[in-house]
Amino acid sequence: MENSSEIQYDSHYGHGKRFVGRAKELMVLDRWLNNPEAPLTIFSVTGMGGIGKSSLLSEMLSVARNHGATAIWMDGRSCGSTPSVFLEYLSSTLGLETMGSDGHTRPLSLLSETSVKRRLVLAVDNYEELALLESWFMEVFVSKLPLYGVLIILASRPEPASAWRTHPRLRQRLVQMPLQHFTGEEVSEYIAVAGSLNRSIAGTIARMTDGHPLGLALAVEAADQRRNIPISDWTELSQMISARLLLELTLPRLHPMVEVLTLLETANQELLASVLQTEVTLEEYNVLRRMSFIRSGPNGLALHDMARLHLLRDFRQREPQRLQAMRVRIAGLLKPLHEQAGPHERRQITRKMLLLCQESMLQHRKYADVSADSLFSPLEVMRSEDLPALHKLLQQWCEYSVEPWQAPSYPAFLDELAQRYPEGIVLMRDKEGDPIAMFITVLVHRESSGMLSKYFPAEMQECFTPEELDCDPDQTDTHFAVLAAARDDVPGYKREELVGYMSLDRLSLLGEGARVILVATNPYLKLFLQSIGFRSKRARTRLCDLYADQADVLDLDLRSGQFGDWVMSLLIPDAKNGGLQQGTSGVSQVPWSEQDLRKMLTHLHSPGELHESAGRVNGMTDGIHLQSHILDLLEGRVHGISQQDQKLLYAAYWTYAGNPTAAAQACSMSRATFYRHLRAALIRLARVL
Repeated sequence: MENSSEIQYDSHYGHGKRFVGRAKELMVLDRWLNNPEAPLTIFSVTGMGGIGKSSLLSEMLSVARNHGATAIWMDGRSCGSTPSVFLEYLSSTLGLETMGSDGHTRPLSLLSETSVKRRLVLAVDNYEELALLESWFMEVFVSKLPLYGVLIILASRPEPASAWRTHPRLRQRLVQMPLQHFTGEEVSEYIAVAGSLNRSIAGTIARMTDGHPLGLALAVEAADQRRNIPISDWTELSQMISARLLLELTLPRLHPMVEVLTLLETANQELLASVLQTEVTLEEYNVLRRMSFIRSGPNGLALHDMARLHLLRDFRQREPQRLQAMRVRIAGLLKPLHEQAGPHERRQITRKMLLLCQESMLQHRKYADVSADSLFSPLEVMRSEDLPALHKLLQQWCEYSVEPWQAPSYPAFLDELAQRYPEGIVLMRDKEGDPIAMFITVLVHRESSGMLSKYFPAEMQECFTPEELDCDPDQTDTHFAVLAAARDDVPGYKREELVGYMSLDRLSLLGEGARVILVATNPYLKLFLQSIGFRSKRARTRLCDLYADQADVLDLDLRSGQFGDWVMSLLIPDAKNGGLQQGTSGVSQVPWSEQDLRKMLTHLHSPGELHESAGRVNGMTDGIHLQSHILDLLEGRVHGISQQDQKLLYAAYWTYAGNPTAAAQACSMSRATFYRHLRAALIRLARVL
């Protein structure tokens, strides 16, 4: 550290965790706290995952409280997608923070009472999750706050939207704080205060972590707990965050709790105990709270996003059956909570339940693929400057989705929708902020139905009655899905994965008790939607057909509170059939024997020979379908068997079919060892099928 003013910000935060660095950002906070005028100010804290945004927010709130300010922490993932839910969350958070102080019966009244002498610091972590509320947040919420005594801190991965930087009133109040990796001095300071490490190990950590705060914290923790282990055992792990390192840093008795957090974004002590069906002591909970890759918030504990991805992948590969059983148990606990919750809490539970059933949506992925683990930012509502890029996306979509005579009406529709109902157009951005995908849905009511009928008259007649089209805007509960479009040149992602990511996000709208309806011609889209519970019926006319593909009307209606039942039907597909597993032929399935499975796999190169086996696998219609499903399993596109089992089975029945010697060599095993492991792999595959 360079000077005493920086050293004063070396402090403890978050139940025993050490805070180091970020002196520049904390100095800006200090100036605001000591400014006698304290004008309304917005800090925008941005940076990559693991860079320390949440830690800085926690430290800033602690400093603010020490100066006598009311300091509030909110999680953007819990703020809701409507102003009323946001304000309900803010009210409950304010009420909890000021409990017993002034006896306020209306916590939101504190906002208008804020002044230079009664300052308020409002921090929103994961601010990017408020994308659907950003215009309201800027133009309505912030504009109604007092002009003095209020500090807003927004933490997000992407930089603030250009609307903040060009806003006529707020741009001068915006302070951008892009976080960088720790400097060499900050790394040395962190290592010095974190534990008594051997000097050579400390030097290695400093070189290898490159100042990445989360990587640094994990490497120091690993070294501190395993001082007598040769450095070669863990230096490789310090270069990247891995499931092995995370689990090694966790006491064995806490592993089950970390597994629960892997499946839930947040969980408090009570929910952890309910899922595990055992007591979680306060001491165990606090040990978790102090770990480097776990953060604490008003709703409980949460794994760092990057740690969660690594642990989930590891859990999925090691024990897929136990992972699925845990998902079902957690969903069963959340279902009654969702039914009883208010709007704010229901949104949180909706998100948790959708994450649980994500891998149950992997059967048909040629249209929407939700298998990709990603750290994409949430979908954002379009901005006016996005229109040229969205028109390019739309043009590409029209080339493969509609007939030439239909395409000319879509650009005009996009322009009118962007002007009248921009919230119906949500999009994904790449790291540079450019749109790479968009999803269009429109709430149907008397004001929007005229526009929809102008551009899609046949579709409106197929989907809606005149009474539904004349619905009052305040009473509407039905979304009409227009299209999902994505670029096919995004590095690291297929178009289907981008569409899948958007689809999963949009399904969260149904948790509030809604219906979604659309007209589909794409056979892969129909298969995907039907596999997740959409009802399908033939269109009454042929006006919506696309070339040889007939149009169907598909809808999912959860307006009567069936969201929980829908999620459970995805997690337990056979529950609605009384536990009887059925193939598409309607014949009850019997378990696969090892001999049956060997016989079936020997025909893997011949879909025609697989046809008679298709009826024994749920959802398979023919031999081609079954072949595709088996290869998805063996090539890792569908989760269910470990990487080693994938390699063994793929070598034995696909790459080197009929040549066990070559297959064994490809797996670097003797034939005896190969046969032993192959039999175990067949048994595990039989359980999956």
